[in-house]
Amino acid sequence: MGTLIVENKALFNVELANERSTREQGLMFRESLAECHGMWFDFAETKLVSMWMKNTPMSLDIVFVNETLVVTHLIESTVPYSLALLKSEVPVRYALELASGVVHLYNISIGDRIIIGKERGNDRDKFYKYSESAMCAQLKTK
Repeated sequence: MGTLIVENKALFNVELANERSTREQGLMFRESLAECHGMWFDFAETKLVSMWMKNTPMSLDIVFVNETLVVTHLIESTVPYSLALLKSEVPVRYALELASGVVHLYNISIGDRIIIGKERGNDRDKFYKYSESAMCAQLKTK
């Protein structure tokens, strides 16, 4: 388990899919995914990536991220169980799978930066509000 921030938007708790077996399994057979949880895929190299929804009963949003940790492509509201290939369109190093609707809810967009390994108490902490009752930490509004 790890954490990452989509800069200026939200903090997510993510399961790591950084080995072939965990990437192949992904979120298959999962019935649900909490709003602020996801799966972070590290493909170990930059390449064109294709994913699918085989054996995945829930709709997801997929965020494709390049080697410099910038969002390059988004796919929203995937079709459960679909065998259609969901392509990155450009070479990427990473992908983030989130519950369907989360990309829209937090206004995640192409060009957003990802920060990996958010630790509580560092300098960035002052920019984020945390609530024990909330599942996500959002950027403080002015």
